[in-house]
Amino acid sequence: MRKSRLFTLIALLFVNVLAFNGVVFGWGTTGGDGKDAYALQETAVFFNNASTIMTAGDVVVLDLSGTGVSAGTTLGSYVTTTTTADNHLAVGIVKSTSPDQTPVVVVTKGPAIAKVADATDHAIAGSEVGTTTIASHIGGVVEDTTKYFYGSVGMALEDGDTTDPDTIWIWVDPENH
Repeated sequence: MRKSRLFTLIALLFVNVLAFNGVVFGWGTTGGDGKDAYALQETAVFFNNASTIMTAGDVVVLDLSGTGVSAGTTLGSYVTTTTTADNHLAVGIVKSTSPDQTPVVVVTKGPAIAKVADATDHAIAGSEVGTTTIASHIGGVVEDTTKYFYGSVGMALEDGDTTDPDTIWIWVDPENH
């Protein structure tokens, strides 16, 4: 009986220490005021298998080719770029520069600044955005009922300025339709 009380006391003490240090289980911080959009990001670490440097704002897709994949690893951790419009394999937006064949941090949910092919594939606030025929860029999603899948990386939070190069804020939330 004493051991269970001691365990409960230690567990409660630990939870209280976390609560008063501004750590929460979820997005953001307890002391946050909502001004830092980056605090809302969910990220994951993938492996850059694109044969090129990935930079912040690039849209990435799962790499299913297996080229360069080491034995004993899973393809689900490899990402690359694409020139396929509205690719349903999109996983998110690169957060920071990553040389080829190194880990890359990708925003998989939440706000992110993304490169947009605005001159050819305009993004409009409140509309879905997906991959474009220009590698590493997003653009407006066109629903294609002849395809079984078409992909969305998320939703534009602002209008693009219809020129290239351009970047916009999007809410990353990849989905397949």
